[in-house]
Amino acid sequence: MKVVLASEMARIESLAYKDGVSDEKYMQNAGYGIFQILDQLIKEKKLPNKITIIAGKGNNAGDGYVVAKHLLEKGFDIKIFQLFSIDEASNLLKKQYDNFIKANGKVIFVKNIEDLENFLESDHEKNTFILDAILGTGFKGILTGFLLDVVNKINEKSNELNLKVISIDIPSGLNGNTGKVESAALKSDTTIYLGLAKLGFFVNDGPNYIGNLIYVDFGLDEKYKTLAKAKLEYMDETNLKKLLPKIDKKRHKYEAGFVIGIAGSEGMYGAAKLSSLAALRSGSGIVKMITQKEMSSSFYELVNLVIDFENFDEILALISKADSVFIGPGLGRDEKTEDFLFKILPKINKKTVLDADSLFHLSNNLKMILPKDSVLTPHKNEMKKLLKIENPIEDEKLIEKTRKFSEEKNVIIVLKGYPTIIFHPKKDPVSILGGDPGLATAGTGDVLTGMIASFASQKLDLYDASILAVNLHFKAAELAAFDKTSYSLIASDVIDFLPNAFKKIL
Repeated sequence: MKVVLASEMARIESLAYKDGVSDEKYMQNAGYGIFQILDQLIKEKKLPNKITIIAGKGNNAGDGYVVAKHLLEKGFDIKIFQLFSIDEASNLLKKQYDNFIKANGKVIFVKNIEDLENFLESDHEKNTFILDAILGTGFKGILTGFLLDVVNKINEKSNELNLKVISIDIPSGLNGNTGKVESAALKSDTTIYLGLAKLGFFVNDGPNYIGNLIYVDFGLDEKYKTLAKAKLEYMDETNLKKLLPKIDKKRHKYEAGFVIGIAGSEGMYGAAKLSSLAALRSGSGIVKMITQKEMSSSFYELVNLVIDFENFDEILALISKADSVFIGPGLGRDEKTEDFLFKILPKINKKTVLDADSLFHLSNNLKMILPKDSVLTPHKNEMKKLLKIENPIEDEKLIEKTRKFSEEKNVIIVLKGYPTIIFHPKKDPVSILGGDPGLATAGTGDVLTGMIASFASQKLDLYDASILAVNLHFKAAELAAFDKTSYSLIASDVIDFLPNAFKKIL
């Protein structure tokens, strides 16, 4: 799915209106779609069965009133807290307000912040959740005054009283173009977005506010979506089962996927072990790790080959028999290693994953010729070093520069973080949400490296291998954190929970 600027979404909607499409029809479609999602979440007991809608004065609030009418007709207990006089409302909102009142809906006009605070404190015992219909994607700038107080109070009480917050299209206060929060924005548990995802969800402050993303089709014709200028693509519900490598019952270990790793150095062999074990746990039949000195206390299944980096031809001969290669975790940052990489990388003709110390050496010497089929897996700071960026940079600019780097170097880039963004030299970047904050710990990137190399060894191209690996990495982390908490999550836990992640997909 395309990810666009909020302003671009407004542009393509205006094209539809010029062609005679009814904006009220879109509002009715959006409201009904949101209602269906909420109804399902309530049935699944993921949300309480009482709803409090906080409404502003624009069309985002109009969507909220349409939702409210459907919920009311279904028999749900619903209240709308209207923050502004209806005299100030958009014409579409006024119409939906009238429809709701005619259906015997209850609207409470909020005169001051104390009214809202008293309600939130009194009604939380009655099992409610908050539907945010205050501000839409047209909002830009800084929240001040009454609206700032409202947003801060909802955030405070939702945290204190454990109230769920669901936002229509975008959390109120978040800039849909830049992802910046200038003063405050609602911290949503879920954002039900309309039509196309907005860039602001994925950059700068956005990921900290949107919660889970759920898509609603409000009826915008595909021809208008085709006209939209994409900044990214968003991978929502991917059929990962289709991406899984096929298993042949007659295969032997080399046919199941042969991975060569060049990683590890004195004091840093743990990174090599994590990558290797992750590759095996992801389905590869055999992993051979090339190190200059023997690894101590290696796990049983790993084949450790001790070869000095000066024995160039021997290493290339081994690589020629493999299906994929990963290079870098714990490799070391000395001059000998950099000279080795400079010489060997151009001669590798296998699918290659470059991470960690190999990226450090590449950033020192961008004249290195990379294998023709390569994926780089930097986090943001490593990417900034590759781009020679020393000053702070906004996420959207980093995305554009990384995209250009991918095209110029003709490599795939997995830009690690939340979200993780995958760049292909001939495709729009793809953003993937998921995982757990506990992934911010040493070694989890090494695990991802091994997973990508593993799927590449099992006959997936590097792009599909990267997509599958990132999604499975996230799923394993989520399962591990559920069991161990985000505080206690470590890299080896992600490997331990990979079997459970595979089971979820299968």
